[in-house]
Amino acid sequence: MDFRGLAAFLTVFLTWSCVTTEKVNHVATGNQYAKDGLLREASESYKKALVSNGNNQTANRNLGMVLVKIGDYKSAIKYLEKSLSKYENDFDANFYLGEAYRAIDNYAEAIFRYKRALQIKPDTARAQKPLAWSYFKIRYYSEALAISKSLLKSTPDDDQVAIIVARTLLKLKRPKESLAVLKNAKPKINRGAKPFFASLEGDIYAELKNPDQAIKSYKAALKDQPLLAGALLGLGKVMAEQGNNKQAISYMERAVRIRPRLTEGHYLLGKAYETIDPQKSMRYYQIFRKQASADPEFIAMLSEVKAKMLTLSTSPKSPPSTSKKAAKNLE
Repeated sequence: MDFRGLAAFLTVFLTWSCVTTEKVNHVATGNQYAKDGLLREASESYKKALVSNGNNQTANRNLGMVLVKIGDYKSAIKYLEKSLSKYENDFDANFYLGEAYRAIDNYAEAIFRYKRALQIKPDTARAQKPLAWSYFKIRYYSEALAISKSLLKSTPDDDQVAIIVARTLLKLKRPKESLAVLKNAKPKINRGAKPFFASLEGDIYAELKNPDQAIKSYKAALKDQPLLAGALLGLGKVMAEQGNNKQAISYMERAVRIRPRLTEGHYLLGKAYETIDPQKSMRYYQIFRKQASADPEFIAMLSEVKAKMLTLSTSPKSPPSTSKKAAKNLE
């Protein structure tokens, strides 16, 4: 080979080497950024790797995991699903895909992915907790309780697990057992979990027909976490039951502003406004019906609200436009 041919060969070789190195470095750089907590920078590095090679499954997987942490769940699902051709048997790919699906309320897919992750690494609390929550969300309380109670035995100091167990017991109408779980866990909880414990404690006391203690617990929760929607709603609900409608409405409206998909909150506000402002009552009931339409927990309430909306639509206090809209919605 003459010098000119050798020079051309070296030029091609070095160019190819630089491109290859560049591809590897984008993933490696992204990994370092992610390790340092620089998630936006990490995502940009992984995207650069994918510009060069869209089938780089490591970049797809790592980008998806970072996007879950950032909160871009739909994009995370796209990249993680794509990575499964290589990472189907990878714990993190399945776990983070479960997290992304759970964040967008697709609990069936979330449960499938958490269970797949647990097949790869059995008895991993990191995946068992969100699996129990996912079962809780789809009202499969027996499975949620079985997983969380087993987890509580192996991780007795985990305040999140204690909350799952207590909330599930409360849904199963076993408030005394629920309260016992909280009291046992209370001395060991982290400071950040205290308002959530207090709010749940308020729910339990409300179920036990102890409104004074419920109000005390809700207020303790709100002292530490003023924007805790569950505590605001619970406090409003108890006050409405005591006849303090004006203050109840104030708390409940704050709750639904913070969490617009707080379905029960719209039902309770519709009920609270029935006699004082039928137009507002109708509006809250309409939101409730839309949110509750696919939730079996609210079947009885939906039937009740439909009848109430018919009555409100003919109320003299309701403007004609509201009546027409309500009649159309009830067809």
